[in-house]
Amino acid sequence: MTDGRIKSIVKKSLDPFVWFGGTCMAVSGLWLLYEQQWPSLLSAGMAFVFSPILFTVLMIPAGFCAGVMMVTEKRYPIASRISAVLAFVWFVTLMSGYPVASLMGAASAIEHGHTELALVWALSAALTPWGFFAARDRGNVFFTGLVFMSAVVGAIVFPLAAHQKWDFSQIFWAYWLGLGALVCLQALYEKFFFKPPVDVAADAAAVADATQPLDTSAPKSE
Repeated sequence: MTDGRIKSIVKKSLDPFVWFGGTCMAVSGLWLLYEQQWPSLLSAGMAFVFSPILFTVLMIPAGFCAGVMMVTEKRYPIASRISAVLAFVWFVTLMSGYPVASLMGAASAIEHGHTELALVWALSAALTPWGFFAARDRGNVFFTGLVFMSAVVGAIVFPLAAHQKWDFSQIFWAYWLGLGALVCLQALYEKFFFKPPVDVAADAAAVADATQPLDTSAPKSE
């Protein structure tokens, strides 16, 4: 009962997440534009525009691992488990690398003293599209939780990195380790490794489906 309520809250939180992220992105982006920091907007802005194509390409490894899991789950359970681990390592790497790459694109604004704006822009521009795609498949609580966890890690790691003057490789590994730790905690909570591998494959395949190019239908809702 409690687990069901938690999942319901997580799914219903997607709309506020997307609206909040979009607002942060719009305000910080316009402010940076006013400050004539348009080079910092270019990379993340282009990634946002082409996100339907970009996300589909980035999800190819996860889709491949999902296929391997489903093919091998009966005859080769060890191979299926390995594929499951690789799939979730890819998810963590992707959801860590995307915000860090967005921050790298905003490096010019940081150099010109607009650090706070750059941090808000980089994180919101990177994760708002993922939140939108998660809203297209609200039943996939894992991916929805992953987007939320990435936002939490970014809100902690980005300001800390700015204060400590970390380079981008340090930021990535701090982000990766933080997100990986949260994913492991979620997996332990849900007893992830006791689920049949086919269920794990279904989670990965559902994420790949949710990141297909947009159509004209409205996001799914309950």
